[in-house]
Amino acid sequence: MGTRISEDEFDHLLATFRRTAFRMEMRDAYALDYEREEFGRFLAGTPTPPPELDWWRPWLDQIARLAREGKTVSRVRVLAEPPSDYQRWMIWAAPWYAEAGERIAYMTQRQAYSLGLPEGDWWLLDDERAVIMGFDDEDRIEVKTLITGPELITRYIAWRDLAVRNATTAERFAAA
Repeated sequence: MGTRISEDEFDHLLATFRRTAFRMEMRDAYALDYEREEFGRFLAGTPTPPPELDWWRPWLDQIARLAREGKTVSRVRVLAEPPSDYQRWMIWAAPWYAEAGERIAYMTQRQAYSLGLPEGDWWLLDDERAVIMGFDDEDRIEVKTLITGPELITRYIAWRDLAVRNATTAERFAAA
């Protein structure tokens, strides 16, 4: 069905797409070791702005560079009700993503499932490739699988379009 890819191969795909990169985020939390300390600061009420963090800044710089090149990076985050602590942290960070040029929108888990969106996280690149992300029981990324078959990509395009149509933009979400 797909080809397992390394983190370096994934980073290369994400750095070299030609037009669009879309991320579907379905999880309540992600266990990324480099985030642990800063997430703790967020929970304690003393978070550091993302541009000031040496592990977060490269993502924001990459988004800004891609936007300057005329490329689009967007995502839909599917939120628990109420949002998990991790999701609240990402909502807090959304203005920095937007300033860099990334478009973020939100929907609830109930919405996503009622629309028939599949469970799981994935990226869709240039409407030609999908990268499916697999996680272990501790919310750590375990595997990334590259999908290129046109019949499967057509499904991911439809799911992306459905999610985007039904999600609330970060700006409208923050105003609510």
